[in-house]
Amino acid sequence: MSRQTGATKASAGALRRASRLAAVQALYQLTVSSPESGDAEVEDTIIEFLTHRPGAELPEGAYAEVDDDLFSDLVRGTRRHHKHLVEIMDSVLPRRWKFERLDRILAEVLGCAVYELCYRPDVPVAVIINEYIEITKAFYDGNEGGFINGVLQELAQKLRAEEVLEHKNERAHST
Repeated sequence: MSRQTGATKASAGALRRASRLAAVQALYQLTVSSPESGDAEVEDTIIEFLTHRPGAELPEGAYAEVDDDLFSDLVRGTRRHHKHLVEIMDSVLPRRWKFERLDRILAEVLGCAVYELCYRPDVPVAVIINEYIEITKAFYDGNEGGFINGVLQELAQKLRAEEVLEHKNERAHST
C-alpha cells in the first residue's frame, strides 16, 4: 500500500514522477553494483530505497515522496523482463548504439520506459514519453531528452500502434 493515499491530483503526478525517477536510480544502482542481480538483490534495493530514500528531487526542483507500489513494480518488472526489453529496444536503436553501448543512466531510463510501454497499458503512451523525457532532464543538460523522445516514439508506434493512432486522430479533430 502506498504511503500517499490522500494525494491531490497535482501531487499524484509528482508522486508518480518521483517514483519513476527513484526507480531509474535504483535500477542504475543494481546495474552498477551487481549486473547479474537476482530477486534477493532486487528486493534488498527496493527495501533500501523505500526505507532510506522515500522521495526524490524532481527536475523542476520540487521534492516528492514515492508511491511504494509504482516504484516497486517498475524496479521488479524492469529487472524481471530485462532481456525481453533489451531485445525490443535493440530493434529500434541504431546499429552502433545498441542497448549495451548506451550510457548506463540512459539505458535505465529507456528500460524503465519500455517496461511501462509493454506491461503498463493503464498508463497512456503520451504520459510515459513525457515522464521519461522529464526524468532524463534530471540527469542531463544536453540533447539526451530528444534521443529518449525519438526512441520512445518509435517504440510506441510498434508496441501500441492503435493508441498512438487514436491520439493522433484526437489531436487532428481538436484543431
